[in-house]
Amino acid sequence: MKAPKSCVVVGAGLTGATAASELARQGFQVRVYEQADVVGGHVRTEWIRGIPYEPHGAHIFHTRDTAVWQLVCKFTDFVPYQHRVTIRVRSHELSWPLQRGELPQLEEWPEVEQELASLPHKPDSTNFETYCRSLMGETLYNLCVHNYTLKQWGRAPEELSASVAANRVELRDDGYRGLFRDPHQGWPERGYADLVEALLEPAEIHLGQPITCADLVELTRPGEPVVITSALDDFFSGELGPLEWRGVRLESKFIPDVRLAQSSMVVNEPDLAVPWTRTIETKWALEKLHDAPGTVVMREYPGASAKHYPVPDSAGINRALQASYEAKLAAYTRNPLMAAGRLATYSYINMDQAVRQGLDAARHIVEAH
Repeated sequence: MKAPKSCVVVGAGLTGATAASELARQGFQVRVYEQADVVGGHVRTEWIRGIPYEPHGAHIFHTRDTAVWQLVCKFTDFVPYQHRVTIRVRSHELSWPLQRGELPQLEEWPEVEQELASLPHKPDSTNFETYCRSLMGETLYNLCVHNYTLKQWGRAPEELSASVAANRVELRDDGYRGLFRDPHQGWPERGYADLVEALLEPAEIHLGQPITCADLVELTRPGEPVVITSALDDFFSGELGPLEWRGVRLESKFIPDVRLAQSSMVVNEPDLAVPWTRTIETKWALEKLHDAPGTVVMREYPGASAKHYPVPDSAGINRALQASYEAKLAAYTRNPLMAAGRLATYSYINMDQAVRQGLDAARHIVEAH
C-alpha cells in the first residue's frame, strides 16, 4: 500500500500557515513546528476588553493579487479599511507619504519650495540617503526621514540600500492620503490570529519547538519535503555567521475612557528626542468599534533583539551571507527544502507576498509529487 503524502512546515506564521493549508487541501498530511507557544508569528493580533492591538506592529492587508485576496477572505471576514499614516514634525502633523499641498504650513517652506523646483528627473539609487534626498530635497529629508531612519535601523542612512526607500518613501501631489493604492485592502474583523488559526486547522501543530537542520533526521523521513519559514541563520544554527536583523519592541497602553486617541492608526515620530519611532492605534481598522469606550495605543521602540526586519545594507554584505545560506539549503540532499516568507528569504515583504510565497512553496511540492 502506498504511503500517504506528507510534509513538514517549519514556522506557524502567515507563510507557513498558508503552505500548510494548501498542502492539506492537496491531500498531504502536514506537520507544523513552531518555536513560539502560539501560532501567528509576526502578524498575531491580541485583544483587551474587545479592543484589538498588535504586539509586533501594525499590519494591513493590501494586494493587487486577486487570487490571494480571495483566498484569505475564504478563511476569515475582512472589513474595508484604507490605511492612513501621519508624521509629526514639531507642531505639525502631516500626511505620510508627504503631500505637496500640505507643505506650505512648514516654517521651512521657502527652502523646501526652492529645492522641489530643482529636483532631478529620477531619484539617485546609490543608497537610501541619495534616493530620498533626490526625491524630496535636503530640507524635507532632514525634517522627516534622516533621524527616523537612524532610530528605525540603527544605521547611517547612507549605509542602507535604496531598496529600503523604493515603494515606501514618496512625495505626492494628488491629494490621495491612503498609504496603499492596491485595489484590495482590508483588516480581518476578528484579527490576524483568526486567519492563521483557520489556515492551520487541518495540520498537526507542534508548539514550543524550534527546529534546526540537525533536527530533520529525527523529525522527517528521507525524501519528505520541508518548507522553511524560519530565518536561515537560525535553521543552520549560525554556521556561516549571524545575519543582521532589526527588531522592535512595543509598549501597549489601554486607555479606558477614550474612544480614539490619535488622528490615524500610525503616527511616525522622526524627532530624535522621542525614543519611539511611531505610535499605533489598531482600533482605527474597525470602524464599528470607533464609538466603543477604551482604546489601546502602542509605542514602537527600535533596537530589540527580535528578528523583525532584514537589514539591506548598501554594500550587499547581508544579502551575500543570505545567498550562502540559501546555497546550503539547496545542497541538502536528504530532504527537498524550500525557503518561503520574510524570515527565510531575508526580505521585507508585505503580507500578500507572504501568502503568495506559501502558495508557491506548496505548489512546488505538489508538482514534484
